[in-house]
Amino acid sequence: MKNLLIIGARGFGREIFSTTKFCRGYNEEFIVKGFLDSKSDALDGLGDYPPIIDSVEHYQPQPDDVFICALGDVHYKKKYTDIILQKGGTFINLIHKQAYVSDFTKIGYGCIIFKDVSLSNNATVGNFVTLQQYVTTGHDMVMGDYCEIESFAFIGGYATIGDFVTIHTGAIITPHQKVDNHAIVGAGAVVIRRVKENTTVFGNPAIRLKF
Repeated sequence: MKNLLIIGARGFGREIFSTTKFCRGYNEEFIVKGFLDSKSDALDGLGDYPPIIDSVEHYQPQPDDVFICALGDVHYKKKYTDIILQKGGTFINLIHKQAYVSDFTKIGYGCIIFKDVSLSNNATVGNFVTLQQYVTTGHDMVMGDYCEIESFAFIGGYATIGDFVTIHTGAIITPHQKVDNHAIVGAGAVVIRRVKENTTVFGNPAIRLKF
């Protein structure tokens, strides 16, 4: 039995804790040991959660430890997972039992897949990706590492999503489109053409946000 540590004890971390008991392998392959967070009082007064054991920076992984990162910002996710990886820590996937994952789907490690996600045939998902509730992908979709895909987003067949991409609630990536690295797609946006690297788009059809 492995001991799961959740990186981040703020709002998203608490959601991930509550989700774990409905995920594949819970109480069979792993149990929750606690949280890693630099704010030691982050859970005070919020309920009977497992303890905050230490900060990510100070914690030394133990032989039976496994990890999941509950940070929504793609860059902070990279920062703190790198710290644990450099110490030899191992990340697992949390996949809700009510998510649909095709037998032909490929998923990396460190991913969080919520209830009612649908991953279609021959979709590929990289490492440290979060797919929130009701995210749907078409067949042959390819997604890179460290992506954050919020609830009700749709990604069509043969679409390509780069690394460090954030797709906000209800956005639609139409089939065959490409969203490049570090791009952000706004809530409700409809992507009908390529989204270039380091750009933010919004609207229907999605256009670049200029600051």
